[in-house]
Amino acid sequence: MNNSPTPQHLYLASSFRGPGVAKMIMTDIEKLLQKSPSDIKISYIITAGNLHPEGARDWIVEGREFLSRRGWQVFDYDIEDKTESEVEQEFADKDVIFVQGGNNFHLLKQMHNCHFAKILRTALSRGVPYIGESAGSIVCANDISAQKFISADASLANELESYQGLGLVNFLIKPHWNRTGIKRAKFSKFLHDSPDDFFSITQPIICLNDNQLVYVEGDRFQIWVGK
Repeated sequence: MNNSPTPQHLYLASSFRGPGVAKMIMTDIEKLLQKSPSDIKISYIITAGNLHPEGARDWIVEGREFLSRRGWQVFDYDIEDKTESEVEQEFADKDVIFVQGGNNFHLLKQMHNCHFAKILRTALSRGVPYIGESAGSIVCANDISAQKFISADASLANELESYQGLGLVNFLIKPHWNRTGIKRAKFSKFLHDSPDDFFSITQPIICLNDNQLVYVEGDRFQIWVGK
């Protein structure tokens, strides 16, 4: 785990829409912040979905609906092409930061460009909880280079000058472990074609089903399972 004294509270999910996941996270954050749902302002970072067609970002739409139905005030925000000061200003009055899923390589590139890790650490230090879904969870690692081998879509991997993540945890999350279809087919093909690459990974990896999340408090973590 990260040895920083930052009193971080991280909710690193495979899928916010997974059975029981959204409820677990929102209930816990309301207790943590001691605020009613209608008083909670959340910065909803949608950048990882930018490379997906506008009509095919259902996880972003449905995640927003979960939050809004709970009564939270949701503020969509895209960090792409934003400056460090602009992102700092966005987070200044927010109670929660939620980084949505999509392409983790594109997301991390935009995070590097605006010095997101620095800004986020400042927010965490004042007690702002962080929610990550899929890509938003993956980038919390110290290094995401193993994603070149285990991602369903690594086509943008070479665009990164550095695979350094946010450095909040010392493990890498592999989301959607229980999904079938194209994601499993791509992963199975990779294992068949490139076993040496896969078994060369020395970084700790936590494989999460869509009803699971890693909760991090300070330097300790637990795996929560929704129903």
